[in-house]
Amino acid sequence: MKQRVYEFIKQHPMLLKLALVIKSGSFFKSTVTKTIQGKRNKLSISRSAFCVNCTIDIDGNDNTILIEEGARLHGLTVYIRGNSNRIHIAKQVRFKRGGSLWIEDERGEISIGTRTMIEDVHVAVTEPGSSIRIGEDCLLAYDIDVRTGDSHSILDATTGQRINYAKDVVIDDHVWIAAHCSILKGVRIRKNSIVATRSVLTKSFDQEGIIIGGNPAKLLKDNINWAQERLYDG
Repeated sequence: MKQRVYEFIKQHPMLLKLALVIKSGSFFKSTVTKTIQGKRNKLSISRSAFCVNCTIDIDGNDNTILIEEGARLHGLTVYIRGNSNRIHIAKQVRFKRGGSLWIEDERGEISIGTRTMIEDVHVAVTEPGSSIRIGEDCLLAYDIDVRTGDSHSILDATTGQRINYAKDVVIDDHVWIAAHCSILKGVRIRKNSIVATRSVLTKSFDQEGIIIGGNPAKLLKDNINWAQERLYDG
């Protein structure tokens, strides 16, 4: 019976939104503060998405923000400076207590997959044409920094040429990142993996189902998987 009621509510966006409001006790809280400057910017928030004390700040043209059904965003800041950038927050994504999505310049992209849960993460696309993709069913704790670039230039002292251009970051499905971690440019983390507390990732790890940890991070254990539930033997 309980499952049938839940499925019925999911099929009706306004009932789902009401259920989320009741559960959080947030009848009278503000929703989204919007400051949008420029032309042809598109903001699409599903009727069943639930936003509390969120901020959207855009200065540029042709930017797109898409927030899908059942997303629950608490204290999220979205900051865009530039043109033709895109942010996609998929169905049932949760930001539990803050976080920021930050894009500078042009043609940047941030995407977060279905049912991913985030406490407080700073996600920064800092150069043109770079992107960060976080997959489905991921779990990200707090004080986590994910970025495609260094925000400033490092030059070869002989040639004067820049040597630190941005690179995409990819976090595959079902990845658990613990607190106080940094995921730097060019990193890919494969599915079913865990990043240990206070790790700094400066390179990709091609193997699935591993534990990564340290500064700089290295392989700690392979042949693993994980679950959000506390499971007990017997």
